[in-house]
Amino acid sequence: MMGYFAKRKLKKQLKEYLHMARHARHMREDIADPADLAALIEAETVVMEIRKTGKGDVERAVQTLEEAANRVYPFARKTPMMEWTETLIVALGAAMAIRAFFFQPFKIPTGSMQPTLNGITVEQQAEPGIFDNPLTKFPKWLLTGTSYKEIRAKASGRFMQRNVRGDRDKIIITIGGVDHKFPSYMQEELRRQIAERSAQQRTSEPYYNEGDVIVSGRVIAGDHILVNKMKYNWMKPERGDISVFSTRSLNHPQIRKDNFYIKRMVGLPGEKIQIQNRRLVADGKIVSDPPMFETIATDPKYSGGHNTAPGSLLETEDDFIQLGEDEYLMMGDNTKPNMSLDGRFFGGVPRNDFQGPAIFVYWPFRDHWGVVR
Repeated sequence: MMGYFAKRKLKKQLKEYLHMARHARHMREDIADPADLAALIEAETVVMEIRKTGKGDVERAVQTLEEAANRVYPFARKTPMMEWTETLIVALGAAMAIRAFFFQPFKIPTGSMQPTLNGITVEQQAEPGIFDNPLTKFPKWLLTGTSYKEIRAKASGRFMQRNVRGDRDKIIITIGGVDHKFPSYMQEELRRQIAERSAQQRTSEPYYNEGDVIVSGRVIAGDHILVNKMKYNWMKPERGDISVFSTRSLNHPQIRKDNFYIKRMVGLPGEKIQIQNRRLVADGKIVSDPPMFETIATDPKYSGGHNTAPGSLLETEDDFIQLGEDEYLMMGDNTKPNMSLDGRFFGGVPRNDFQGPAIFVYWPFRDHWGVVR
C-alpha cells in the first residue's frame, strides 16, 4: 500500500506533467489537429483521475500523456530556460499591447514645458562628487536621474566666438583647429563657463590647454511620463490638458514629420486665439480657466505669462490664429524666446494627431514625480 509521503510525491509529479500538457494545449489549440487535441484531453483526464485516487497504471498514463502532448506541441517538455524565455516573450507582448492601446511612456525632450515638466537640465558642478565614481554613479542616476558630465579640450588653442555653430541638438566650437561637440542642453552652462574663463584671462578669446575642462555640470534627466492613450477615444480634449501629439500634419521648416511633441492645450476648435498683455485671449476673452492659466500668468516661476514671438503667427498683439472645427492650439508653459517651438509657429493640431494627455511622471524620483497637473 502506498504510504503518505509516496502518495504526496506522486501527486506533485503528476501535477507537473499536467501543467506541461495544459501548456502544450494552450499554446497550440488554435492550430493543432482536433484529433490530437482530443487525445491530449483524454490523457489529461486519466492522469487527473490517478492523481485523485492513487489507483491506475501511472507509468503508462504518463507515457500516453507525454506522447499526446508532443503530438500537439513537439518538444513540449522544455527546459526551465526555454519556459522562462516563453514567459518573457508573452510579458513583452503584453507590455507592447499596453503601450499600443492604453499607456505609453514619453520623455520630455526640451525645456518648453518648464517648470511644469522638465527636459534635460544642467546645474553647476565643478568636479565629480563622492557618488560619481564607477561603482555608484549608475545607482545614483537610477534613483535621482542625475549624473556628472564634463567635456575637456582635445587640443590646445583659443576659443573663438565666430567659429560657434550648431543646431537644436548640438553646439560645435573649435579649439586648436579641432571641433568639440556639446549637447544643446549644456548651452547655457557652456556660455557661462566660457564667460567666466574669459573674465579670468581678460580676453574674449580664452585659451585652453589640451585636457582642460571646457564645461562641466550636474546633468538632470528630463521627466519621463505616462500618456493615457484611451481618454481621447471617448472624451474630448480639454483646455489645460498637457497632451502628446504627432507632428505629421505640421508644416514648419524646423519640425520633422516623424516626431511627437508635448504641450499644453490653450485653444479649442473654432476659437480665435490671441496673446495680449502676455495673457491668452480666446474669442475676445482672457483665458483664466482652468486656474493653471492664472498661475502661468502670475507665478514668478513661469515666464511671466504667454509671450508673442517674432516670426510667429502671433508676432504682435493684433495677430490671431483662427482654429478650424477639428483643431486645437498647443503651447509650452515656457514661452520665452527660443524656448518653445509651439502653436504660435505652426498653428492648430488636428484632433486625430493626439496620442493622449500626460497623467504621471514615473521617473526620475524628484520633485515632479507623481500626477501631472
